[in-house]
Amino acid sequence: MPVRLFELLRADAERFPDKPAAVFPGRQSISFGALDERSDRIATRLRRLGIGRGDRVAIFHDNSQPGLEWFWGAQKVGAQTVDVPTLAGRPTIQGVLDEARPKAIALDAKQLKQLEGDDGLRLPPVWLSSAEAADAAKAQGAALHVLDEVLATETAERVAPAGDEHDVALVVYTSGTTGRPNGVMLSHDNFVANLRAANELMQLTADDSILVVVPLYYIHGRMQLLLHTMLGGTLYFSAGFQFPAKVLGELKEYATTGFSGVPYHFKQLLERSKIAEQPPESLRYVLITGGALSQPELRRLAGALPNVGIHLAYGQTEAAPRITWIGPDELFVKEGSLGRALPNVTVEILGSDGQPVGPGQVGEVVASGPNIMKGYVGGDEAELGKIDAQGRLRTGDLGYLDPDGHLFLVGRSSEMIKSAGERIFPQEVEDVVGRHPRVREVAVIGVPDPTLGEKLVAYVALHPGPDIELSEFRAHCLQALPFVRVPKSFEVVDELPKTASGKISRSAIRKAVLEGTPVGAAKPAEDT
Repeated sequence: MPVRLFELLRADAERFPDKPAAVFPGRQSISFGALDERSDRIATRLRRLGIGRGDRVAIFHDNSQPGLEWFWGAQKVGAQTVDVPTLAGRPTIQGVLDEARPKAIALDAKQLKQLEGDDGLRLPPVWLSSAEAADAAKAQGAALHVLDEVLATETAERVAPAGDEHDVALVVYTSGTTGRPNGVMLSHDNFVANLRAANELMQLTADDSILVVVPLYYIHGRMQLLLHTMLGGTLYFSAGFQFPAKVLGELKEYATTGFSGVPYHFKQLLERSKIAEQPPESLRYVLITGGALSQPELRRLAGALPNVGIHLAYGQTEAAPRITWIGPDELFVKEGSLGRALPNVTVEILGSDGQPVGPGQVGEVVASGPNIMKGYVGGDEAELGKIDAQGRLRTGDLGYLDPDGHLFLVGRSSEMIKSAGERIFPQEVEDVVGRHPRVREVAVIGVPDPTLGEKLVAYVALHPGPDIELSEFRAHCLQALPFVRVPKSFEVVDELPKTASGKISRSAIRKAVLEGTPVGAAKPAEDT
């Protein structure tokens, strides 16, 4: 039966009106019934503002109850929500807003500091926020709609918006082959097809709950929200992952049945908490996405959580997001596998000639099915080689299938860096480093790190001048970037290797680092 995302919430409000939909730090909670009713009132206001099918509403929030309420209100008028990454640098955030061109923005008051200074953000003309935003809205000439006032004055009307399940529901920004974020347009049926296929394998129910440690503006976070909305399960939001011992305490306090994270989260729990000595009694499954733990790490996790099923999923934002899955029954039978394709998803391996290759042969991983995105906001998915003429998703990952259909990855063709669960674009960091007056050229790469997955290293060529402390570059970056996006080390070189066309070659730098040879090039590297 065709379904639009907001219908999942409405069904929960009818089945479980008093059950908590979400619980936030400090035990603040909201029921499915209240979330449905409050977002109906928001939808009424949005309709009055002329916001509806095809319009975009940006969500510029960390995980919060108002962020959820604005999200569902926008969905109920047929608008497309645009998730804005709050931890990104200002140029990246501004790029998202400029490309997506939302008609309104749901703005967390904590983000008002992003408007300060000569490089402050320029926001859409309609703000959905709190009274704290009044002065800033006036300064930018924006029309402010305060959540408390909206909820107090609008009626909770249930009006079916124009459109259908094939319409775009969410725009989620992710990395691209160009090194800039790409706005992935995902429809209602992209998500619903993927949610149903994923749960056909995992078999979660309304009795399940999860501790959320990732931002909702990541596809990983949205998947957790939408899956538990489909099921009628409760989301418990963590206070943050800075202290893994506290996260373990939250797992035990909230007695959640599930936990999902990237490899970094599980490594930190194993290294910096007593999860092996004090495993949460209620926990029945964990799901690892965004990369894989090594086999020794997986066995250590299994030893720490002997009564917990370990699941792995591989995917991309463009696939809404899951492509393959492997569960606890096969995890240690097919070591290194990321599992088989989800139901109704097809995975192929294409050779350099674009034709499918046989089992055991390495090529590019390609996926097709009802979960594959509608396209990029920029309309350049074909030009970027992400969607081919057959409508298949070209993942950019290299791997092979075994005779049983299990997928094994051997590398990534993308230059996007995954560090501590964050997706980081080298260009964003390079732009900041390059603004230091002594920096002539800069290249940022990710190098393998047992804790972070990849750590950021900046290679800089300097203008002539006196000796400089490398800590000065770090201090410079901290003024413009979140801590996680600041390079862990800076290396000074005479020249950065170039391609034949004169572009800095990150691949040549990475190759030299991995081989233990000096970073530099006696002759131009090949264009890649």
